[in-house]
Amino acid sequence: MAALRSAAIALTFLAAAGDVLAQDQDQMKRNLDKKLEAEFLKKAKWILEFDEAKAAAKKDHKLIFAYFTRSYST
Repeated sequence: MAALRSAAIALTFLAAAGDVLAQDQDQMKRNLDKKLEAEFLKKAKWILEFDEAKAAAKKDHKLIFAYFTRSYST
């Protein structure tokens, strides 16, 4: 019975965590979109997918300039 109760609690926790994660993902996407509106980012074509950037850099014999940020920061 205790194992069944623990499993029910775990499932409840996971369901709640899934809702929070979905909300966090939505907020991070909004934050990213806001950051991409920065004036200095509009001055060049940015590739946001690393594998795509690697392929383009290899094809054009160029280096990759990476700009790292945290989507969850404001």
